[in-house]
Amino acid sequence: MRFDTRLVAAAAALAAIGAALWGDWWTVSWADGLAGAGAQGIGGSGGTGGLAALLPAVVLAVVLTTLTLGATGRRVVGVVALLAGLGMAALGFAGANPADAVVEQHVALAALGADWTLERTAVPATYGVLGLLVAGASALWVARPPARRVRTVAAASGDVTDPVASWKAMDAGHDPTDEGDRA
Repeated sequence: MRFDTRLVAAAAALAAIGAALWGDWWTVSWADGLAGAGAQGIGGSGGTGGLAALLPAVVLAVVLTTLTLGATGRRVVGVVALLAGLGMAALGFAGANPADAVVEQHVALAALGADWTLERTAVPATYGVLGLLVAGASALWVARPPARRVRTVAAASGDVTDPVASWKAMDAGHDPTDEGDRA
């Protein structure tokens, strides 16, 4: 049995959304001002203007779209997921810092004009690895798109008014109430 690469991409995208929304990508430390010394974290979504949460959401939308498309359509939208995964990896590994205005917005209430320093945490690298995982899974599904799962319909056997026979028919993928399925 072949595993579905869309599940891998969706799981990695969900983890990346969690890292973007709830993980602290940067830590701002300050030492002067009226509030004294302190530190505060800045999340990936706030520091990147929402891009860190948007890219994995695109991947999830693409995965849902593949449920309705044929093989060629799944390949086409797989390229979109591949590009979004590469964008996630670039965003996670680029090492870019948020704009000074974003940092000062987080520091302003606590430090009131203090000097601040910005340190990068390990969360963006984790986000980048998840982006590479999305890109790899997407590349696999572009090369060989997942097939639709179609159940074959065959006649139900036995008396479907019997609960055990009905259960067996449903377990085999048949509708025991359908007149065409009754033997």
